[in-house]
Amino acid sequence: MASDYDNSQGAAAVYAESMLQLAEERNIADDIGAELADIAQLWKDSPEFAGMMRSAAIDDDARRESIKKIFTGKVNELVLNLMLVLNDKHRAASLPYVCDAYRKKLDEKHGREDVFVTSAVELNDAQRDKIRAEVKRITGFEASLRESIDASLIGGMRILIRDRLMDFTVKRRLGRMKNELLRSGDSNLRNQSARFVTEG
Repeated sequence: MASDYDNSQGAAAVYAESMLQLAEERNIADDIGAELADIAQLWKDSPEFAGMMRSAAIDDDARRESIKKIFTGKVNELVLNLMLVLNDKHRAASLPYVCDAYRKKLDEKHGREDVFVTSAVELNDAQRDKIRAEVKRITGFEASLRESIDASLIGGMRILIRDRLMDFTVKRRLGRMKNELLRSGDSNLRNQSARFVTEG
């Protein structure tokens, strides 16, 4: 039996495909993608906005008026209409799924693919360019970077391309050094033990 998450993802893909077709007809697919990315970020950064969109306690008509008040004149008509349609279909909470599905479909059109980068600190533009160039060299496709920060890595970064993980973190190097020291210690201990038995 499909979960609510699966249903939301499936519906999101349909809405995203329709949005992409309309945007391509108007030659604004990338512009719409940028606006949807901004809205997805707003959803993450603003608990008030996310709460307003997904709250079952808010009447659909009241939410419709709030959406129009907040976004009219600030986003493309297609994006505004998307939010209003989702609201009218009782799917306002699916908005971030639609934004993500649109991004993936647009990336596919452009020959881009998600590359997940986890670093100890935020990447700079030079690092991003270097990663994209290396991904292009290795795979032949353009990298759409999905960045996250994990301070426990100490330094360096992990890069996931499809099912291939490249680990360039200080944490990994320290772990490798520790294992080498342990192996070296075990080897020395065995040698000393063997010498003791032989000499004894």
